[in-house]
Amino acid sequence: MESTAGTGPTSATRSITLHYFMTNLGLFGLLSTLAVSLTAAGFDGGRTGLLVLVFTIANKVSKVFLARWLDRISAARSVLLGCLTAAVGFMGLRIAGGLAATAATLALAGLGVSVNALASKQLAADASDRSGDRARIFSLINVAVNVASAVAAPVALFFVQRHEHGQVLTAVAAIYCLAGVTTYLNYRLLMPDTTVRAPDSSLRGYLTVLRLPGMRPFMLINLLGWCCYGQLFNALALHVSAVPGATDRLGWLYTLNALLIVVAQLGVTRVAETLSKGRGTVTTVAAYTSFALGFAAVYLLPGFPGAVVGVVLFTLGEMMFVPTMDVLLLGLLGQESRALGYGVFSIANAVGEGVGGGLGVAAYRWLAGSGHGPDFWLIATALAVVSAVLARWLSVTNGGLRSVSSREEPKVAAD
Repeated sequence: MESTAGTGPTSATRSITLHYFMTNLGLFGLLSTLAVSLTAAGFDGGRTGLLVLVFTIANKVSKVFLARWLDRISAARSVLLGCLTAAVGFMGLRIAGGLAATAATLALAGLGVSVNALASKQLAADASDRSGDRARIFSLINVAVNVASAVAAPVALFFVQRHEHGQVLTAVAAIYCLAGVTTYLNYRLLMPDTTVRAPDSSLRGYLTVLRLPGMRPFMLINLLGWCCYGQLFNALALHVSAVPGATDRLGWLYTLNALLIVVAQLGVTRVAETLSKGRGTVTTVAAYTSFALGFAAVYLLPGFPGAVVGVVLFTLGEMMFVPTMDVLLLGLLGQESRALGYGVFSIANAVGEGVGGGLGVAAYRWLAGSGHGPDFWLIATALAVVSAVLARWLSVTNGGLRSVSSREEPKVAAD
């Protein structure tokens, strides 16, 4: 039976967008209060940092080892498993005592978050296959994530400031439970056949993915993009904190970033697709160009106004870059394991953002120590320009990237 735009694909899009909103509502609520809650529980600075690191590693890295196994069950079941595991971990934090028990529950919660993140990507990919408009689905997801981030942090901090840390954890656990069960039930009806058999060896499977035509240059382009992204929450924070009277306005810049995405993401995606004629690599070059202009604005316009203009231009680039990477990845993967593909993809994202942010902080502090802090933004601008040139060159010279960029969007599939 053929799916119609008003049944399967539309319902699947609504379901996965709602799922991303709910789970990120819980996740951002936790992330914004975790360090404060751990400190309130009596952990000193070193132990609090260690516990946050445990959660981060479990959240970011475990999907690489789990992808092979998750490909053997339906993505809807993986979502349910991940959300319920995360919920158990969050609730465990309420009763955990001591460093070891708290670390164990945080690791369990991070494991669940990781499983859910990987399975959610698979469901989004399946929905995009059937909808015929991948860019729109991943743009909607980006909007949902930013709405969640804008809402979750202030609400969670409101309760934490009133010493109701346990209630925040309970709410996060309940949100994950609700999201997991709801999405599982929805996708059992919408997409019953989302299982893909993984390779016999996880290492062999990852090597197979990395050897796909165009995959390695794509990963490099993606990593450089997240290196640029890492400056938003690291070097920019240092820059604004050095502006007299602007430190207390740093939060407004991140709110501006989130609100711009919520308001303009779909429009930017539509315009970018029209101007690039659906060629994702062209949109990527435009995104890097916008990053470069944003960094240059911070350098050219002194003080807080330069940071505002920089964030606006940077956000424009982010709105082009993030959905396009998902679309290009799916085109390159073809029929290969999506769980393994997204496992590699997430590691590239984490490494790019982590290394980019860390090097950005180190470079900014070194330059600021000699009175040349603003010159850092010239280096960041050069990074974005080189990335744009490299992306353009690879899109022309690499056959895999060239073919996937010119490929038509998937048609609505038959059920």
